[in-house]
Amino acid sequence: MPVKAKFTVKTRKVVFSKGPVHLVDCLVRAGKGKWLSRQILEHPGSVVMIPKISKQRYLLVRQFRFAARGWLWEFPAGGIEPGENLNEAAKRELCEEIGACPKKMRKLVSFYPSPGISSEVMHLFLAEKLYPAWGEKDEDEEIEIGVFTGPQIEAMIRSGKITDAKTILGFYYLTRRR
Repeated sequence: MPVKAKFTVKTRKVVFSKGPVHLVDCLVRAGKGKWLSRQILEHPGSVVMIPKISKQRYLLVRQFRFAARGWLWEFPAGGIEPGENLNEAAKRELCEEIGACPKKMRKLVSFYPSPGISSEVMHLFLAEKLYPAWGEKDEDEEIEIGVFTGPQIEAMIRSGKITDAKTILGFYYLTRRR
């Protein structure tokens, strides 16, 4: 995570709030610099899971993302509920989205997906040894599940069929660490 900088917040106003996400307007200054107006989305964070089902086979989910105006193939992901630790959140989200829970899970890396506008931190996990386990899906989710090999995922990234940043980062992080 980044080196913490000294900064001052002169004003902070919540402009919009729904659920765990808040749009905040702030007047801030880093060190002795200029006062700057900044608008950010405060977000409690999320988990991203790479469900590995065999040596070179992974599960992806396809769902409609309104901001992207289309259907995206991506690794399963979701928000962290209040009081939930990262492992609990990752297991819950996998049960909800793919109907499976991992016997083995390893945290790989944490990252800011969009630090210019959001405080959200994503935590990436490798989930292995999956067994059937059902969780209640979010009411607004329509999810298709697909099984892909590593080379198929790489080809989908290169051809633009996968454009989701967390999935691209997760795939390359996993394959380049070996």
